[in-house]
Amino acid sequence: MDTTELRREIDEMASSFLFLEKKEIDIPTAGQFLNQLEGVMGHAEALGAAEAQRLSGGLNQLLEKVVLESVDAAAGFGLFERGIVLLQSVADGYCNTGRYEGSIDPFMAELAACLGIPLEPASGETAEAPSVEAAAEGPAAAKERVQDESLLRDFITEGLEYIGEIEMNILNLEQEPENKDYINAIFRPFHSVKGVASFLNLDAIRTLAHDLETLLDKARNEALPVTPELIDLILDGSDTLKAMIGQLRDGLEGREATELIDTSDLVRRIKLAEQGAEQPKQPKKLGTILVEEGIINEDELQDALERSQIPPPRKLGQTLISEGMASPKDVSRALRKQAQQVTDSNTIRVDIKKLDDLIDMVGELVITQSMIRQSDTLAALGDRKLVRDISQLASITSELQRSSTVLRMIPIKQTFQRMSRLVRDLSKNSGKLVNVVTVGEDTEIDRNMVDEIYNPLVHMIRNAVDHGMEMPEDRIQAGKPERGTIRLKAFHRGGNIVIEISDDGRGLNREKIRQKAVKNGLISAGDALTDQEVNRLILLPGFSTAEKITDISGRGVGMDVVKQAVEKLRGKMDIQSVEGKGTTFVTGFPLTMAIIDGMIVKVGNERYILPTVAIRQLIRPDRAAYNCIVGEAETINVMGRLLPLVRLHRLFDIEPVHANPWEATLVVMEGEKRSKCLLVDEILGKEEVVIKNLGESLKRIKGVSGGAILGDGNVGLILDPEGLFEMAEAN
Repeated sequence: MDTTELRREIDEMASSFLFLEKKEIDIPTAGQFLNQLEGVMGHAEALGAAEAQRLSGGLNQLLEKVVLESVDAAAGFGLFERGIVLLQSVADGYCNTGRYEGSIDPFMAELAACLGIPLEPASGETAEAPSVEAAAEGPAAAKERVQDESLLRDFITEGLEYIGEIEMNILNLEQEPENKDYINAIFRPFHSVKGVASFLNLDAIRTLAHDLETLLDKARNEALPVTPELIDLILDGSDTLKAMIGQLRDGLEGREATELIDTSDLVRRIKLAEQGAEQPKQPKKLGTILVEEGIINEDELQDALERSQIPPPRKLGQTLISEGMASPKDVSRALRKQAQQVTDSNTIRVDIKKLDDLIDMVGELVITQSMIRQSDTLAALGDRKLVRDISQLASITSELQRSSTVLRMIPIKQTFQRMSRLVRDLSKNSGKLVNVVTVGEDTEIDRNMVDEIYNPLVHMIRNAVDHGMEMPEDRIQAGKPERGTIRLKAFHRGGNIVIEISDDGRGLNREKIRQKAVKNGLISAGDALTDQEVNRLILLPGFSTAEKITDISGRGVGMDVVKQAVEKLRGKMDIQSVEGKGTTFVTGFPLTMAIIDGMIVKVGNERYILPTVAIRQLIRPDRAAYNCIVGEAETINVMGRLLPLVRLHRLFDIEPVHANPWEATLVVMEGEKRSKCLLVDEILGKEEVVIKNLGESLKRIKGVSGGAILGDGNVGLILDPEGLFEMAEAN
């Protein structure tokens, strides 16, 4: 090992000591110095520098005695400072000649006298730092350290703050896995917890913190990639440390001791991660399985878990059976299901790029077989067997396309977990008490959409906590529970995934929203708006009713960003609110961004694709249904409702086959908050098409969201209903 590492570690310690204010050491500072001394001992052992090992071991003991006030602070600090200087001299000797020419015995004798322990062996005798520490640290001293209540209380307070730092920075790291600053920001708190736990003889906490620190060190040195599995492991580790520190606090406050936390499985997973091995699949908990099967509900599960902790503690299954909440058969079946999850290893990891390439190639295959099927040459042959074979090929390729798309689907659980962490951080910063309930975590979504929907969800969560949730005292006055609830729910509906974010807070103040909209000139004071139309006003750019700016939201930016992001993903958004009861944001997204279910229409000689999710109906109106106001605005009476007419041929400057609406076909399209009729010449059919990017130069064309290769090999443009509506209103 390079001797410069030894000198660097000592110099860092010297610098920390030099800038120590008032020469006072609290628990965090003591932990920092103890960690640095441990680093010095490690480097010294690797170099065979026995003098540096003895010195750092002695200084370790001196520091502990100073903190415990067993040694006069002034005398102890003087000795500690001289010891650091002597360590620097020892390191210089090994850097220059590979050995130290002087003697540390006079200093060690003075140190022994100060500590009241026998003189350590001379440098020629065999002695290592651990044995020196053992000589000075008897059982009584260890007991003294652990029983020092003030030190333990300081550690508990500092330790929980460190865990909070870790949780906050893990959220940042998950968004930017390559950012070394975030890795260091997580590494340092674990390092501090380890040092202080070592000082207080809290071996279990020290060992776990050390293992997590080692894992992060490898990630910091790029020996391990920062993956979602690694982040989950670190989160599990921080949660376990928090629980262990919580047990210490319970002990100090005289609460009944619970069973010691078993960290063996967590340590095993950490060791596997250090070796770069794939993490074993974590099974669902017994309670979660029983809730999913409808045997018990969430409230019953929480109550049973609390009762299971009452001494003598019991397992959850025993509690449920003894209280008649579940039968032995129910629990046994759930346990078998849990065991199957652990043993199920029929999975492999595939690089996402390879998966994307596969799906692209399958899309090309679908297009090619469609071109063959619609070929005029094939029709001219009149070979029935060939037609049957090509029909079979079409069926197989269509199924292959569906199967390959499913490969890229992943559960939304991880996104919900990130939201739960975010709520915890936001509620802590705002002083509000908020629970998070998740439903439908196993609902699957396209892997490529996960990152895209994250920002919109974050904005809605921030608004729910900051604007929606009341302070605890306000909730009590309103007759609500002190702790509010944010509910995250996901489910499939048709070809979409629907995500609902609801809170039981104050709800939208529609009168206040109306006043703000009138003030901003968005509506007139006499406008008659439905509740839904008032709700949607908050989606307009710069619209905010916040009375003050906070760190969470209220800057007049946010919900319009959500609206834009949802529309970019071809999604829809709905807002439901009851004043005083809460608000629900409902967002619907297509399951995948790679394929769209479209209706192919013809205008003149051009063909376009309209998303079927936006089509309400197809009509050929009577002549009497057509209305023209002063030769400008054209409307169609659709079931008693007048809808504006949009002529696609005018928007795209095309010569139509039919100019009269009663001769053409009308497609009733639904937009964000309006409906219009699109005039087209002909409906060619419905087809699933693979979306193709139009490239940088064409991607900003209004009214067009992409392109697709049709069955004859030509390109059809995929139209954006909202963009078409805006174009029509601008003309």
